[in-house]
Amino acid sequence: MNELSLERIAAIAADPGRRTARVADSAPDLSLPFVPEEQTQLYYAPAYATLTRAQRMRYNQLFGLRVNEYIMMLERDFVDPVLKALRARALRRGSPALRAALEGMLAEEERHYAAFVALNRRCAPGDYANVEAQFMRLRPYERAMLRTMQAGARWLPFALWIIIAMEESSIGLATSMLRHKDGALGPLEPGFVAVHREHAKDEARHIHIDVHLVRACLATWPAAWRALNARLFIAFMRDMTAPQPGGTGARVVRRLVREFPELAAREQALIDGLVALKGHEVFQRSLFNRALTPLAFALYDEEPALAGLGEALIGYDRPARA
Repeated sequence: MNELSLERIAAIAADPGRRTARVADSAPDLSLPFVPEEQTQLYYAPAYATLTRAQRMRYNQLFGLRVNEYIMMLERDFVDPVLKALRARALRRGSPALRAALEGMLAEEERHYAAFVALNRRCAPGDYANVEAQFMRLRPYERAMLRTMQAGARWLPFALWIIIAMEESSIGLATSMLRHKDGALGPLEPGFVAVHREHAKDEARHIHIDVHLVRACLATWPAAWRALNARLFIAFMRDMTAPQPGGTGARVVRRLVREFPELAAREQALIDGLVALKGHEVFQRSLFNRALTPLAFALYDEEPALAGLGEALIGYDRPARA
């Protein structure tokens, strides 16, 4: 695993050119897509090809807003509470350099959250005037699960495995956006790309801090306790990668149908197409794979308790040596 030392992380953080910078509050060009089509869910469903260009464009923009909300949820509901819960344990087993890296990371995540809130409000001021999320509204059992995860992070730090995969995938999204050429919907909206580009600068360091935290926290537990964390992690990833009829992806589709009433008769078929992606290999591999999340996968390779991860995460191909 090509993980960075804490000293190297500190040196990179001291370089202004490699830290997230504020993006100007320019008005977005709403004639352009926000994300590459292959970064959306419905793109992998057969019904996507039956949509008009205008419908695909609007779906892309709505899903792009949902992507931002997803990152915001990661920053506020996962990274911030979990790292704060683990801070004491990490510092007992870590070093002053780890404490400095962790404190800097927490401060940066707060700025990231604000940047994505501002981006969504620029792109859809009416939708976000009084709220910060319209798609990532957790259902009661999901909220209860999240609260339990936050409260128990000190004893069940499997959320670190989740965080590193999600943060590394956000870097992959930014890379895909930067490499995007004019697709069927045209070039991506420049301001949208700029925010994700800047976000990836800090995340490129954060994933290495995550690895050090795993070393200082999760890896120090006895094998039986790591096995319990592994079971919880696998169950979470199985649920997270399976689009649900009442999930955030379905909410994007329902919003699209409200804006295009002619799709009303096909709403259920569109949502059924999303749910079917649970077993769609190409879609599943687009979410997490060794090229997209190399640090996360290398970390999973080291953990014997995660030998069965590939049963839940189709994109995880465990090497024989592991």
